[in-house]
Amino acid sequence: MLDDLIFLHGKHTPSCIATVDKHFDYHTVQLLTGGAVELFYDDQRYELAGGAWVWPCHPGPWIRFHEWPRGRPWNHRYLSFTGPRAVSWQADGLWPRHPVALSPEHAASASGLLDAATELAHRSDSWSQRRAVNLLERLLLELAEGTARPSLGRPAWLDRVLRELAGADQPPDYARLAAAVGMSLTTLRRRFREATGQTLHQHHLACRVTEAKRRLSDSDEPIKLIAQRLGYRDVFYFSRQFRQLAGTSPAAYRRSRQG
Repeated sequence: MLDDLIFLHGKHTPSCIATVDKHFDYHTVQLLTGGAVELFYDDQRYELAGGAWVWPCHPGPWIRFHEWPRGRPWNHRYLSFTGPRAVSWQADGLWPRHPVALSPEHAASASGLLDAATELAHRSDSWSQRRAVNLLERLLLELAEGTARPSLGRPAWLDRVLRELAGADQPPDYARLAAAVGMSLTTLRRRFREATGQTLHQHHLACRVTEAKRRLSDSDEPIKLIAQRLGYRDVFYFSRQFRQLAGTSPAAYRRSRQG
């Protein structure tokens, strides 16, 4: 699937003094290679010190972090993104759930991969975007191997739900989908959010924006027609949702891919 990861922003700040305190509606990889950070997922506290650390931010918990002790800067890198592939990484078990301490060797590799991915993510051409996705996935694979997490794979019910949400142009019948995988709708909503950090509807919207990006890149179809084929009655509402998830308007995205 073309552009199934939408990069939002990323940066390297060698002397960072910042506080993040919010619910995330997207995914980020955070990397510390000097200094220390106090981190909370809801009420679970971590003190990241004495080396390099990677930690994830994703939909679900309330996440808070800042320099530790206060006033002492830390070396900070991050890259943020959204889209169906981020959810698939999480559903497959590739996405870390908690902070990961890095050896010096892994810290150097993680820094290089994240720097390269961030630089490529800032470019507008599709090849750079794809290379950035590959580097980011390589970083996650190295983290998984280094921490000996369980082998990758997702349960059959989740694999079917992800496929159907990705393949549906029109809003799906969630009750029918729940019955197809042998669950009540309430149970499916709860288990899907536990597995991916997103609601069924949030993931479906991300898939629709991904399909819109493919059509904007590969065709000259009018934006209004693309919106209609994706189940939107109002092109202005489609454009607003597209901008919220992709960070730019459909017209500007098309120009960046075809100009």
